Amino acid sequence: MKDIKRGDVVYVDLGQHANSSIQSGMRPCVVLSNNKSNRYSTNLCVCPFSGKLKDNPVHVKVKPSDVQGYFLKESDCLAEQIVTIDKKQVVSKVGNIPEDSEIMQKINRAVCMQLGIA
Repeated sequence: MKDIKRGDVVYVDLGQHANSSIQSGMRPCVVLSNNKSNRYSTNLCVCPFSGKLKDNPVHVKVKPSDVQGYFLKESDCLAEQIVTIDKKQVVSKVGNIPEDSEIMQKINRAVCMQLGIA
C-alpha cells in the first residue's frame, strides 16, 4: 500500500495484547505520519479508534460523517495509543479525514497534548 496518506482511515492488524488496555486485533486507525514518510518508509504512525467511548482529554470523537468513505460507527480516536506499524499490517483503506477538517485539527491538538507539545 504505497498510496497511503496522512488522514487516511485504514484497518490494521494490531496483533494481540491479552489482558491489556492496549488496543489490539483488527481495528480502524487514522494515519498520522507525514506524506513523504508514508511514501518512502515501510512504516506508518497510526492512532487507533475504539468503539468504547470514554471522556478523556486526549480522545477525539469521530462520527461516520467526519470520514470521507466508509466508517461504521462513532468512535474515539485514542491519541494516547499512537503506534508505529509496518505497512504489511494494513489490511485495507476505508476512508480519509481531510487535513483541513475540524475533526483532523482536533486530532492534531489531542496528539500534541499527549506528547506535551501543546
